Amino acid sequence: MTAYIQKFNKEVLTLPYILGTSSKLKKEVYFQQDWIKMIQDHTVNILGWIQYEKVKWLQNNNPEVPGLVYKLTPTEEKVRKLKKVRDLWQDIMEVQEIRDVFTGQPVKKKKYDIDHFIPWSFVMNDELWNLMPMDASLNSSKSNRLPKWNPFFQNFAQNQYLMYQMIYDDMGIYNRFKGCYKDNLHSIWAGQELYRKGNSKEMFYNILEKNMIPVYDSARRQGYEIWDYS
Repeated sequence: MTAYIQKFNKEVLTLPYILGTSSKLKKEVYFQQDWIKMIQDHTVNILGWIQYEKVKWLQNNNPEVPGLVYKLTPTEEKVRKLKKVRDLWQDIMEVQEIRDVFTGQPVKKKKYDIDHFIPWSFVMNDELWNLMPMDASLNSSKSNRLPKWNPFFQNFAQNQYLMYQMIYDDMGIYNRFKGCYKDNLHSIWAGQELYRKGNSKEMFYNILEKNMIPVYDSARRQGYEIWDYS
């Protein structure tokens, strides 16, 4: 193999490196000077290509893991963008009582958190269809766990539907909703199906459940613990 590489390097084209003649772990690797300069000049592009190919391989072998590319490097909490969603829910609560998904008690204005029904660590996004106002004292208890699907999904869907109704009943709330497009409304199905005008309550619930339950079930198969608030 060493002889073949050296012959190919002389007779066909200059390879990035050739091997020396020492044996086993003492074998030398000689990089060609022209290739060294090329690699140095294009390091960013080369590393980007390596990362891209790694992500493709990992995603192909882990099809049930969403947002895998974002899980390869640490993501700081501060990059999460929930302010527009909080502003939307705050305006809704000025005119409509919203009950906590888990306690059933009215959510207190300005004393709540915006949290993910399916944990952020799994979905790696801040999509509006997965977010809810939640009692701040419960947020740490729920932590990185999946809420029990029944009955909490029905409660969650109810709040989502109330939000949906308010979007088309109040122009100010509609403008808040539009403000979420940049950071919180990227899913095509949500824009084209869930939040389109004219959905009945049943249609809205069915669309939301049809798209959320595969993600929820995938998280369960990945080992996420179920949280059953009582």
